[in-house]
Amino acid sequence: MVDRLTMTLEEFAALDGVPGRDVLRRIIKDNDDFPATPGTNGVAYQIDVAAAIEWLRSRDDRRRAAEEQRAAAARQLALDMLGADAVSNVDRGSTPSERKALLEEEFYAIKVAEKRGELIRKDSIEAAIADVLSTDAQQRRSFVARLAKRLSLTREQLHEAELMMEQDRRQFAAALNSLAEGSTSGTA
Repeated sequence: MVDRLTMTLEEFAALDGVPGRDVLRRIIKDNDDFPATPGTNGVAYQIDVAAAIEWLRSRDDRRRAAEEQRAAAARQLALDMLGADAVSNVDRGSTPSERKALLEEEFYAIKVAEKRGELIRKDSIEAAIADVLSTDAQQRRSFVARLAKRLSLTREQLHEAELMMEQDRRQFAAALNSLAEGSTSGTA
């Protein structure tokens, strides 16, 4: 039978990629499941090397998963608060901690702006613009009839005014469509 490799705390802390001696002492103290036999007066800690390395990797994996969950929650909060356009394009080449820092910074900036009343919800703006455009469309449709009541115009003149208004409506609709296509292609 092969004995498991054990080391003292100082020997284990000297390995590459392993936390320092003081951090290891704190880990051992705070985590009962860490694979080490605590030392007592004059007797050094005994650490099962393979199990301890696996334990540290597992801890790092849990930390990364927690960071990813926090980042996902922050992105979802931004989506919930401001809509799909709110999520910034985070550089995918950056490290998880850099992405986390950027997302947290953006999250706190959004919260501060929200508390100051500087933010306007996207859906409320879209609704307001839709109301204005709907009212404008109704006014434009009735323009020729209102004009006929104020001025004495022939049927041909009224018909020509109606054609001009229709052409204006089509140009306005085309301008709105090109604006919408430009904003969706710019975010893709």
